[in-house]
Amino acid sequence: MQKFLTVLLGILLILLIFLGQTYWNQQNKALSSDTPTSVKKEIIKQKYSSTELLKLTKNWPAEAVERFKQSLKHNKPFKILFVGSPAIGSDTEGAYAVVKQKLKETYGDHIDVQLKTFDMTSTQFISQNKQDEMVAEAADLYIFEPFILENNGEVLIENTLMDLATIMDTVKVANPESTMILQPSYPLYNAKIYPRQVEELKKYAETHQITYLNHWTAWPDPATEEMKDYLNEDQSAPNEKGAQVWGDYIIQYFISK
Repeated sequence: MQKFLTVLLGILLILLIFLGQTYWNQQNKALSSDTPTSVKKEIIKQKYSSTELLKLTKNWPAEAVERFKQSLKHNKPFKILFVGSPAIGSDTEGAYAVVKQKLKETYGDHIDVQLKTFDMTSTQFISQNKQDEMVAEAADLYIFEPFILENNGEVLIENTLMDLATIMDTVKVANPESTMILQPSYPLYNAKIYPRQVEELKKYAETHQITYLNHWTAWPDPATEEMKDYLNEDQSAPNEKGAQVWGDYIIQYFISK
């Protein structure tokens, strides 16, 4: 009887092992075949190391890279906020849509990309205390287009730069660990005064050691007919082709290959 029980227990143990292995194989097969593509991509993204992600930030300002390191360390999304006129687009169209999609594909949940646009001049922006909305977002990195085109013909460049200083000071006092990057709006065909205003903005950024995204270098010469191919007919905004140029420039800055 004792030998019989021993044999019986051995058979039961083998059966349990077999059933367990079969169940495990079925679960793995189900995960492989039934897991949605989006979930599979997320699983892959989670395998990216912090070192690999940091290599992509080679172009970023040093303080932004350090802030991103801390975000990775504490598993907290690094927030990038684009601020400026509606010219940059929205979540569904324009340069911003191009940039957001690519940044999310690359960095996944490690970054949070947001947008706030205001159809007004820099002077109106300040008089309505809209800079407080920038502060409230508490972004780690601000990409700011300081209404340079909205101000064209409305606000002198000297006042534009003073407004810019006021806005940046407000943000920096409230969020001292944040970083500000400046960029112009899109170029216009055969404009005369506007390019000089943009050049003054570029000089201001250089003088104050602020990173400046000079995406105008990626566009055709604004004085040539080719420029018209990148803008809406009334020059009210970049068309799809122009938005792609603007977006690609920003992407190449934020994703160093």
